[in-house]
Amino acid sequence: MSKLSRVTCHAVHELDERAREALARELFGVHVQIFGGLDFAGFRHYVVERPSWRTWIWVKRNEHGKPVGYHATHVFLLDVQGRPSAVVRMEAGTLPQWRGRDLIMVNNCLRMLRLWLQAPRRDWCIFAALTHPSSYTFLSHYAPVIWPQAHLPTPPEVQRQMEDLADAFGLQRVDPANPMVREVKWITRETEQDRERWRASRRATARFYLRANPGYVEGHGLVTLIPVDGAILLRAAANFLVGRAGRLARILAGKGKPQATPAATSQPPAPAPVVLKPAHASDFAPLDFRASRH
Repeated sequence: MSKLSRVTCHAVHELDERAREALARELFGVHVQIFGGLDFAGFRHYVVERPSWRTWIWVKRNEHGKPVGYHATHVFLLDVQGRPSAVVRMEAGTLPQWRGRDLIMVNNCLRMLRLWLQAPRRDWCIFAALTHPSSYTFLSHYAPVIWPQAHLPTPPEVQRQMEDLADAFGLQRVDPANPMVREVKWITRETEQDRERWRASRRATARFYLRANPGYVEGHGLVTLIPVDGAILLRAAANFLVGRAGRLARILAGKGKPQATPAATSQPPAPAPVVLKPAHASDFAPLDFRASRH
């Protein structure tokens, strides 16, 4: 039986350069076992050295203290279409036999709820360019609202917001005519049998993702947005706890088994652009949202 011995959370925005470098090197050793496409410099920039207002990284370790997975959460304070906004971005990877064996998602939802309560007038969202159907199906299962989705067209204002954010974060279009698929270069390591199982999946969310982003095997990402407020965060955490109750109970009882799963008619006015700026030292005053509109 494989089990996690501990999960530690690192406030990366409080670490000095040497500590961030050491953390990046430790996590890259896990990352390359799960993903291809990025060298160490690219990984360090994408996961550890983000110019965000806040970054937290959870590190999962086995009973021998070796890292077996990570989850990074970044909060960017931006102007999006002329409104002060908080945009949350995440990256995660866990070796197969240790997946689904922690409560990081609940911890993360509660952390974001605490931040939202201090600045509820900001527009909050989670933004991603998802590079594997497992990521999209996971988020679709637990998030009360997600865009794009299989059964409803994306509202035009949300579509513009997603396109603006993708451009602001430097995600290049794979096809100039399709703003929803971007070049990310994260490629999940999996067998052809794994990919065939996804192609044969009967889940509506998996089928939608594969239609929207068939090039995920080349590191292409589907632009995705989850609106965030207090109610949504609480519902997501509750959905996760209910959905994982049986597995978590077995793990706590010491009976969990390792699971190897792969990972209007008038034209509206043109929206204001997203303003994306690097974080500065002054942004790191204790949770003072009034000090920055980056």
